[in-house]
Amino acid sequence: MSKPKYLYIDDESGPSEKSALNVFNDLGVIEVELFKLSDFREFGKLRNELVERRKNKTFDGIIIDLRLDGDGADRVDFNATSIAQELRSITARGDISAFPIVLCSTEPKIRETYDADKSSHDLFDYKFEKSMNPDSQRFSRKLFSLVKGYDWLNSEKLTPEKIFKGVDTNTLDTRILERFDETNKLVVYDYAHFVVKNLFHHTNPLLKDRIVAARLGIDKEASTKSWFTLMEKVFAPAKYSGLFSDGWDRWWADSIVNIFKDLTGKRLSFLKAEERVRLLTDKTGITGLVAATPIKHCQSTEFWTICEAYKKPLDPLEGFKIFASSELKPWQESKYLSFDAIVERVGVEKGLRPHPSEKERIKELKRTL
Repeated sequence: MSKPKYLYIDDESGPSEKSALNVFNDLGVIEVELFKLSDFREFGKLRNELVERRKNKTFDGIIIDLRLDGDGADRVDFNATSIAQELRSITARGDISAFPIVLCSTEPKIRETYDADKSSHDLFDYKFEKSMNPDSQRFSRKLFSLVKGYDWLNSEKLTPEKIFKGVDTNTLDTRILERFDETNKLVVYDYAHFVVKNLFHHTNPLLKDRIVAARLGIDKEASTKSWFTLMEKVFAPAKYSGLFSDGWDRWWADSIVNIFKDLTGKRLSFLKAEERVRLLTDKTGITGLVAATPIKHCQSTEFWTICEAYKKPLDPLEGFKIFASSELKPWQESKYLSFDAIVERVGVEKGLRPHPSEKERIKELKRTL
């Protein structure tokens, strides 16, 4: 597809905003155009302009600052949430085709406003932090994928088999498939939101690469080239290839377990990291795989998840569940923090904190140590 174009809506146009525009456009994966908010200070005028431009296909998605009522020269009396809500309603009616809406703001604004307003979370496909040096390559890949995915969703008769391409949907949790039942009368955004927010952002049935590495007992960073060889030559059948897969690398959890068992004859969860790596090395002939070691204050190498603060392998029995802003779905697994991350307060600035139910366990371990 041609290079997607995003409109960037912000009430400020300082160094960080200009930097964001420049790095995206210089990379060349997507095009980002600054939308002159000062010309459309009234909500109705802005809505009509965006609808008309979408009808004329002059943009493919929107990047919008969370707070448009700040100190910027182009401040207005409404925010990103109200705009996104209106645009979602218009696309649901079929007046214009659906498109991705991405949130971009500073971390303090996101924590102060977005995280506190759970109702707004469903309106945005993705969010990233505004900074002088954004991870433009990673963000561009995701933003490109969102446009490509929305274009596909707008043109297809949607079924779970098409959305989860390459996997036998009979193996999926029936509660996932229930979401796609025809009686639910879903619109395009519902499909996009479910995949990104409920599958990509949570553990199970899809896994991030770091959790895959943890379950295989591998220190991903120390194994470098050997890790990528293993995933490409051995675990490629487990790679998710459905909607938005070109923006988010994920692997099917059950497939990882099954491939390991077929290869080694052993059940993955009953082995220590050293045994998992030894078996993988012996059976594949891939050398250079390094077994992961425990985080400080931990002892077990029966890894199955990661510490979200350190991004290192962790045995859930030695971890502490993280407080989640929304209730987990039945098929989703909790995320965890290690004791050391809690003590050192690593990740606090990003909102990572243990669930209140873990309070007594943490106190007891502090007394023990």
